[in-house]
Amino acid sequence: MPTNAPPLWISIATLMCAIAIVGTNALLLSPLVQPVGAALSATPSQVLWASSGYGLGVAAAALLLAPLGDRIGSGRLLRMALAGLTLGFVASALAPSLMLLIAAQALCGIAGGAALPSIYTMAAVISPKGREARTVGAVLTGWTLSLVLGVSLAAWSAELIGWRMVYGTLAGLCALVWLLTAPLARLDQPEQVATSPLSALRVRGMTRGICATIGLMLSFYVTYSYTGAHATISLGLSTGQAGLLPLFYGLGFGSAVLLDPILDRIGLARATSPVFVMATAIYLAMGLLGDSYAVFLGIALLWGIFQHFALNLLVARLTSLDPRQRGAIMGIYSTTTYICVFAAPFVGGFGFRAFGLLGCVLISASLTALAAIEGLSLRRSVSPHPGAPAAAPDVPA
Repeated sequence: MPTNAPPLWISIATLMCAIAIVGTNALLLSPLVQPVGAALSATPSQVLWASSGYGLGVAAAALLLAPLGDRIGSGRLLRMALAGLTLGFVASALAPSLMLLIAAQALCGIAGGAALPSIYTMAAVISPKGREARTVGAVLTGWTLSLVLGVSLAAWSAELIGWRMVYGTLAGLCALVWLLTAPLARLDQPEQVATSPLSALRVRGMTRGICATIGLMLSFYVTYSYTGAHATISLGLSTGQAGLLPLFYGLGFGSAVLLDPILDRIGLARATSPVFVMATAIYLAMGLLGDSYAVFLGIALLWGIFQHFALNLLVARLTSLDPRQRGAIMGIYSTTTYICVFAAPFVGGFGFRAFGLLGCVLISASLTALAAIEGLSLRRSVSPHPGAPAAAPDVPA
């Protein structure tokens, strides 16, 4: 980390908050669908079109705009993205019609799609040598903040101050994070290389990296998409009880940051397959023990812990493939993730209609088992020290 950098904890907290804001917006419309629909004379399904617009914006921007970070610096691209996200929040708060809300959320998606790869890249930039897993894991805790605190607090606040003020508050917080990212913009020196999605796809190890991303993200969303239906339809529980599952998952995901130093000691190459094996076992446990909701919640806590580990290892692996093209690489990662988000309800639907949640977890377990097998190839490369993820560039594509 450069000598002129701010204290590491400030940089981590700033990136964590940036992820939390992006993640909160991605999940926010669902609990606000009724008041937004009433204000804009729209049905719940029509309101959720804005979420679709956001998702498409993220996927497109992550693929097309993220490579800009390799030319101008990921810190500068992050600041530009946060400025655009602030404008999108303001436009969402002021939207007088459904179509303008959809347009505002599409702008938020474009900004979020540029922000996420930049955040992941900057996490690699600020990470001290030998502490990659701890640094990346701490930044990833921003997803927990969005899941456990951001969405819940925003939904509760909407009843007191209205949904428009919720978006206005997000705009203010985003502007504050934009101010805090000024020192980060000076840390990442642009490579001045002409990167693109095509050039990133040719990076050695990228094909396997995409396969690992699909194995992790599609497995998660296939099961997660149907946990609410399992709780309310299969088990006959209330919506409030169903909402406990993302809370327990989020607590597990966030608490795993305390265990991230273990990943640094084991190393990426040796840790990847065991983590995916544990993820496979957790999915199978959900299918076998999911009829008891109390047990299911306990499993969700473990699910969050090992999802955190797997995501940490995946991000470290991808960002180490080619430091000159980190922006383009992480853009492909984000695009792949949102394609998985889009595909998961359809893929999981086949399993849920046939066997209920058991069908979903069998699909997820198959995907993570394949990812565990693929991860064995990482052992053929030896990191220069236990905590370094530098072995990843030697993985055959």
